[in-house]
Amino acid sequence: MSGPLKIDHPDFDQYLHRISIIVTRAGRVADVVFRCAEPTYATEADLLTGEGSRINGGRWNPPSSFATVYTAFTDTTALAEAKANHLYYGLDPADVLPRVIVAVNLELAKVLDLTNGMVRKSMGVSATRMRQDDWRAMNRRGQESLTQAIGRAAYQSSLEGLVVPACDGGKNLVWFPGNLLGGSKATIRNPHKLV
Repeated sequence: MSGPLKIDHPDFDQYLHRISIIVTRAGRVADVVFRCAEPTYATEADLLTGEGSRINGGRWNPPSSFATVYTAFTDTTALAEAKANHLYYGLDPADVLPRVIVAVNLELAKVLDLTNGMVRKSMGVSATRMRQDDWRAMNRRGQESLTQAIGRAAYQSSLEGLVVPACDGGKNLVWFPGNLLGGSKATIRNPHKLV
């Protein structure tokens, strides 16, 4: 589903308030992350804009909302996340291929780690609830999901990104290009190899 959702998550205001209290726990991330994209969008101009998710939404941002770039801390997790949509709908995961996996040097100053148990406790949300959140089904009903509400609260709190659990047990880093602070940056490694 694309287009704005009709119903915000009922606990959004609580998440926004809780993030405003724990925003001081946000920290710096300087690491190599991986982005997995369809060849059509695997261009230097498109890879780091977050435009596709702004339009269509994703686990951590509702459709027609704000740009969000979905990355993982390992290349295998990035590919697993790309396959997750096909698995969700019972499609052959081989049909997600071909994909291009790109390494990104990322430096962010204000990231909240939702894989940290103390942060989740302060947010009032469990890892299980985040993992089991069926954001696709909620969006089909025109409703914002739990994880999308948390992502929207993080975005509105001017966080640059979130470390979140991945489908394969690893970690993802979702970040908001519109919230990057001075000095924060993302650069594609080996951009000259992109077609």
